[in-house]
Amino acid sequence: GPVTRVAAEYLTWGINWTYTTLGVFGGLLFGFIYSPIVVTGLHQSFPAIEIPLLPVNGGVGDFIFPVASMANVAQGAAALAVFFKTRDAKLKGLAGAGGASAVFGITEPAIFGVNLRLRWPFFIGMGAAGIGGILVSLLDLRTHSLGAAGMVGFVSMRTTDIPKYLAVEVFTIIIAFAAAYAYAST
Repeated sequence: GPVTRVAAEYLTWGINWTYTTLGVFGGLLFGFIYSPIVVTGLHQSFPAIEIPLLPVNGGVGDFIFPVASMANVAQGAAALAVFFKTRDAKLKGLAGAGGASAVFGITEPAIFGVNLRLRWPFFIGMGAAGIGGILVSLLDLRTHSLGAAGMVGFVSMRTTDIPKYLAVEVFTIIIAFAAAYAYAST
């Protein structure tokens, strides 16, 4: 009821203040910690924070969604690197399916089935998501609606931000995949 509404408003204010005041460091921080937030399940509470940020509700646009998208594709790309490097058939199956799922917005199979199990792909994904968060902040990428946080998320972006959003996603995927692939090769 009213208590949770007020709590959501303060949480919204705090996250918005952190992101807008700290600039690229806010983008880095939020991108870096988003995947651990997914592990706890608290990411399910973000729509209550994102809705007031939407233009239809008087906000300037949601920045959480594009940062979450970068975290999702980074975890997916790290899992896909495992897919290409592992010889274990079971892990290959988990990494391929989980990685593809994460790139399109559902990260739990990649995170829990592959990346956390091996640890290093999870941390590489966090780092790549932080870099993606920096770019989201620098380019001021925002959405006008909620949607799937991944490659298909471009439909929620402001029209002028779609090309930049897709470029940042591809860049984040390349960084995460290349770093995880290189690490697995050592």
